Amino acid sequence: MVNTIIIVLGLVVLFCLFRALYFMVTLKGPKQGEGVANFLMLRVTFSAILIGFIVVANYAGWIELHGPYQDPRFATSIEQNQKEKNIEDDGQRE
Repeated sequence: MVNTIIIVLGLVVLFCLFRALYFMVTLKGPKQGEGVANFLMLRVTFSAILIGFIVVANYAGWIELHGPYQDPRFATSIEQNQKEKNIEDDGQRE
């Protein structure tokens, strides 16, 4: 469900972006500026909603964000490297 909401919000952002492009290319005069500005404002609004939703979903535990350094295929080697580093740090402190 959360992934669906994220995808829908992303598609709405893209729709607003391309709709603003359409108004910019096809219309001339004051209507062009109004249409472009309105859809760009909507794009920024939905982008902020999307980012806020991702932050809330991560905080609530609905999704789990991870970086490239947390790749599960390398988890054991990363843990081993961290343990070795901790052992070296403990040896230097004493």
